[in-house]
Amino acid sequence: MFDIGGSHLRVALADGGALGASEKVATPQNPAHGVEAIRAFLEKHGARPEEAIGGIAGVVQDGVVVRTGYLPEWDGFNLGAALKDTCGISSARIFNDAEIAGVGEAVLGAGKGRHIVAYVTVGTGIGGALIVGGRPVPHAVGYEPGKQVIDYERMRTLEDVAGGASLTEEFGHPPEELEHAVVEERVRALAVGLYNVLHLWSPDMLILGGSLMNDTTGYPLDAVAREISSLPVPLPALPPIARSALGDDAGLRGALVLAADKNN
Repeated sequence: MFDIGGSHLRVALADGGALGASEKVATPQNPAHGVEAIRAFLEKHGARPEEAIGGIAGVVQDGVVVRTGYLPEWDGFNLGAALKDTCGISSARIFNDAEIAGVGEAVLGAGKGRHIVAYVTVGTGIGGALIVGGRPVPHAVGYEPGKQVIDYERMRTLEDVAGGASLTEEFGHPPEELEHAVVEERVRALAVGLYNVLHLWSPDMLILGGSLMNDTTGYPLDAVAREISSLPVPLPALPPIARSALGDDAGLRGALVLAADKNN
């Protein structure tokens, strides 16, 4: 199991239906180094898995990383083939990282028992996925809620206004080093983007994850929910909005769920 995010790479072994040994490192900018980190982890634990399942912060087609937002050297990289060649893995199933995290939350986390779950992660970038019946809804390319335009005059996306990398570029410091009031000023922008997600996907529940969904250095959940409710054109019914229950392990646990389903 692996989860390659814009900031960190997580890898774990599956022990039956549970996660076994795991490790977290900074995501290498060079994709070959990322695959080598996975190989070294497997060698350290004497593991020879036949299959690898995981996600990466980008658009993936047939094992190839078509495009990432914050890992430019990974663009065009055939991750599936590299895992087979370098790690001796015979089969690799690769998803967008928000998809597998969404599966984890829908099946094992905050959305357990819900049929239609919208999962949005707010961190370095803003990603998300629609999960129905515990599985990602099929799509032609991928889900990118952070790329929706919310400022048409300047053609700025939700990610441009509220994503962590954009805040860092705009203010010269990462969000956790800024006055909290600076980040809180973007709550309305985030709420507008989530309002659009709720209208388009019409889920039973919205789950918010990612490093910026916190009360001290990021977006307070209660403030985001209040802002969505206060928008001029109200939703017919506001579904429950919850924080991720699995945290950093959401992607790995989602991979564990998908490992049991050979149809995904």
